[in-house]
Amino acid sequence: MASQQKQTSFFDKSFSDAKTSDYQLFLQLSKSGLSYTIFNTQTNTYIGFESFLFNDVYNDYSILNPLTQVIEQTPLFKKTFSKFVVSYVNNRSTLIPKPLYKADELKKYHLFNFAEQEEDVYLSDFVLNLSAYNIYSIPDFIVDAFKNFEQVTFRHFSTALIEATLLHAKKTNALSLINVHVLPQSFQIISVKNQTLELYNSFNYQTSEDFIYYLLFVLNQLNTTGNEASIRLTGEVDKNSAIYEMLYKYIQTIDFCENPNELNYSYVFEQTQKHYHYALFNQYLCE
Repeated sequence: MASQQKQTSFFDKSFSDAKTSDYQLFLQLSKSGLSYTIFNTQTNTYIGFESFLFNDVYNDYSILNPLTQVIEQTPLFKKTFSKFVVSYVNNRSTLIPKPLYKADELKKYHLFNFAEQEEDVYLSDFVLNLSAYNIYSIPDFIVDAFKNFEQVTFRHFSTALIEATLLHAKKTNALSLINVHVLPQSFQIISVKNQTLELYNSFNYQTSEDFIYYLLFVLNQLNTTGNEASIRLTGEVDKNSAIYEMLYKYIQTIDFCENPNELNYSYVFEQTQKHYHYALFNQYLCE
């Protein structure tokens, strides 16, 4: 049976569970685990973080047992926050330009690219810097797991990745930008040309060889070689990982991206790698 274990937990000394109405909670959920961060709206500062590792999870349904355990064992989740956002990690999302979007046709858009699943709940996020909607599905049993939470909103985790990458391109006047976001079982690639989204895609992988094969294939489709590519690397990867070693063989320029600097971070976050939870800390960009 799938299970969970707490991996990381730290909170600023200013944190008070009596003041959660001043806080926003951003949570990211995937097959590999759950992580969340607390944002103090009064000081524009991230002040807390916890992560949980899921074991023996092989499909969406098996997420339910460890997720339920975390919810039941985390008293903080019973508090009222000014905002409670759940971002779900899967590969089942597609982008639709705003002029073509109709709120009552989410299922139709989704079925352009994905087979229907009985438990699908269809949702959408507006991607402000793209003027498009991100259409995606979350299993109904995952949605139901949060039914007793106040002020809960669901999002797809890729929405924050796309927003953050486009925003960075605009701020730096980048003509070309490739962001690769690494997770334990999948990775996402975002390509921006002339500050416009050229490509977003997500791939499952099992080995570092799988990873580099898919990445080089995409770069080839973008008419970019490994010697020419400059990669911004985010997510759960470091210089000691097999993924990084494989990247280093084939990609000329690799830079680890830092968390967004528009907001503040408590001193307790100094113990984390700044690129590791990039999607989570950029959830604030999404409305």
